[in-house]
Amino acid sequence: MMKNLPIKTHNAVVSVVWLLFCIITPNAVQAKSYHKLMQGVAVGMDSVQVVEHVGSPTHWQTVERFFYLNDQVVIMDDEVIDIRVKDRIKPTHKNDKIAKRERPIAMLRIGMAKDEVLTTAGVPTSTEKGIDLYFSNRHRVELTDGQVRSVEMHIKKEMEILDWIRLNFSKGGLLFMNITLAFIMFGVALEIKLKHFKEIIRKPKSALVGILSQFVALPALTFLLVLLIKPTPSVALGMILVAACPGGNISNFISSLSKANIELSVSLTAFATLSAIVLTPLNFAFWGGLYSGTADMVIPIKIDVWEMMQTVFILLGIPIVVGTWFAHKFPKATQKIIKPLRWFSLVAFMGFILAAFASNFQFFLDYIHFILLIVFIHNLLALTTGFSLATLFGLPRPDRRTLTIETGIQNSGLGLVLIFNPNLFDGLGGMAFIAAWWGIWHILAGLGIASIFSRKPLQN
Repeated sequence: MMKNLPIKTHNAVVSVVWLLFCIITPNAVQAKSYHKLMQGVAVGMDSVQVVEHVGSPTHWQTVERFFYLNDQVVIMDDEVIDIRVKDRIKPTHKNDKIAKRERPIAMLRIGMAKDEVLTTAGVPTSTEKGIDLYFSNRHRVELTDGQVRSVEMHIKKEMEILDWIRLNFSKGGLLFMNITLAFIMFGVALEIKLKHFKEIIRKPKSALVGILSQFVALPALTFLLVLLIKPTPSVALGMILVAACPGGNISNFISSLSKANIELSVSLTAFATLSAIVLTPLNFAFWGGLYSGTADMVIPIKIDVWEMMQTVFILLGIPIVVGTWFAHKFPKATQKIIKPLRWFSLVAFMGFILAAFASNFQFFLDYIHFILLIVFIHNLLALTTGFSLATLFGLPRPDRRTLTIETGIQNSGLGLVLIFNPNLFDGLGGMAFIAAWWGIWHILAGLGIASIFSRKPLQN
């Protein structure tokens, strides 16, 4: 009698009926292999046959499906929870409007509201209401009108899902990020003196090797690492962007703990921060463009070098000008606030990163494991690059330590602000994950390196 029980398509009825199925169906069959059982599920089966054959699902979801040709957008509670792409053929145009016409789904992101989907991608080719049944989170049966429309076996959340996530910040959160970064850079500017640039001219070898390490070697080696490990496109672009950023604001603090060459550290930070207004956008445009031009990306990435330059100038240039003027105009006040500002900058930076995690906490819980090892390897590459180049050019030990730290501590906060800029990358998931976790990890790695260096003698 149960086999003939009809399943309505109305959401409320479907939910109640399936809840009853899950409660009353015996669970003994779940001890069997889902893999073998799922092989007996065929398109056209009704819902009761699936439950009787495989057993109660691990969990199920009442969903609405939007189809854009062969691509599927899955919506639950008026929010996109999944995007199922038929293939990864990329649009032939990088222009947003043209790409949207070619493949509307390329403009969509997990977490979007249903209304935003319609506004962004237009009216779907077709829609359905149905149920997704999951068995041990590895097998999925899609039901429409109570009948199987698709069976997906051995599904797993792979890194590609990061391309489809848009991490969100409220306008207040974005304002906080921008103000925090500007204040941190103001603190950095208080320590920039004309003598630091004179130091670069007076002892150019170490400085030139440091500049080479930060702005040439690290982006180039990062590009090679991307080609080697082949991460998802948004993750790869996040790695390239972090590598294109200048040294981090806490590098001077880490250098002091490491008994490194503090003057060289401050000089390199000063030069890198100022030159980043031009070099960061150009580096990212070059390596990112080289990568995105050949990568198999469904999502078109538009690299606007001029927009990046304007943003970086506002975030770095203005606070540095104001900080340098303040230090020159009020030297006594500057001396009193420099040390507290160093500690405040460290705390503010951590708060800055934690805010990025807190605003998207569930996303990070679900997907952070995809990029943990990548960030570890990338940061190790950065630290090794600085140390190796310094050693290769025969620099003294304090300078080697400085270059190791300056190359390994990147301004991922700048990267995050650029990533969340709606005119640039609009919170693209893989990029944001890389920059946010780098921001935490490089502090831990820097403190670890400082602990090792501080115990080693400085003699060559």
